[in-house]
Amino acid sequence: MIWYKNNASDIVVSTRIRLARNIDKIPFPNALKDTKDVTKTIKNSILGSNSTLSKDFDFIDLDAAPAIRRQEMAEEHLISPVMCEGKGKSVLISKDKTMSVMLMEEDHIRLQVIKAGYTLDEAFSLACKVDDVIEENLTYAFDSDFGYLTACPTNTGTGMRASVMLHLPALTITENISKIIASAGSLGIEVRGLYGEGTKAYGNLYQLSNRTTLGPSEEQTIEKLKNITNQVIDMEKKARKALEESRQEALVDKIYRSYGTLKYARSMSSGEAKSLLSDVMLGHNLGIISERGSITPLECMVLTEPALLSGGTELSPAERDRKRAEFIRNNI
Repeated sequence: MIWYKNNASDIVVSTRIRLARNIDKIPFPNALKDTKDVTKTIKNSILGSNSTLSKDFDFIDLDAAPAIRRQEMAEEHLISPVMCEGKGKSVLISKDKTMSVMLMEEDHIRLQVIKAGYTLDEAFSLACKVDDVIEENLTYAFDSDFGYLTACPTNTGTGMRASVMLHLPALTITENISKIIASAGSLGIEVRGLYGEGTKAYGNLYQLSNRTTLGPSEEQTIEKLKNITNQVIDMEKKARKALEESRQEALVDKIYRSYGTLKYARSMSSGEAKSLLSDVMLGHNLGIISERGSITPLECMVLTEPALLSGGTELSPAERDRKRAEFIRNNI
């Protein structure tokens, strides 16, 4: 099941493993005049394999997909924002939407596994399984000294980015999040927003991922990310407890004000919705709000993104804001 459906995770919202791979002796995508032959080769290595995985994926030619459909996939984290642009790109998506294989992004292959909750080992195991199936029919660009060769040197080595998405409202409210970001950075961990590099942490959602791919093994990288994630979880729990003890009345008021706005507002921007829904998520986690809607606040955050909210039709910003407010009223 796709990562945000029925997701009532407390602090760690989702886990992602991404592997960057390229086919040996073939130029990187940005140097290819035509990507069709390479795409066909990779596609056949998955769909034409004898593995049971071959029946798990659907192939989508992004050139043939409407722009709004491409944006929907990006909003669901099934493809990167880069895949929404340019020509010659395509993707294979598993039927349960936990896996995607992006073709001709920055590299020939960007294999991704994304799952709800804190499941680094499980996600890594699944990514390795799919990677092995692809490699049965292809030869990867690999160097005995440098590891997997990639278009960007920062991915060379394991080619792996392991990440967790965390909901950190208490650390944000207490203004300790900047210290977390600085400390993580000094340990080689990137802290980014909801949609990765260059994005803000809307809804108090932060991505932690490894910065280094050359040197440590995949297992060492995951273990390091686990250790730092566990520390951040512990700090968020302590920050929540401190808020309950020192600002109980103000905290309850803030959470119920957010809940009331979501229940009755007639127009709402995406940024405001995420901020208020984050408060309600915290209210649920702390037991302050007992009322539960038909879907979780996290699912509301995702499903009220512009393209997913539009339902395949073009809406003006004002129309989207009204429809977003209506959707949240009916579901929160």
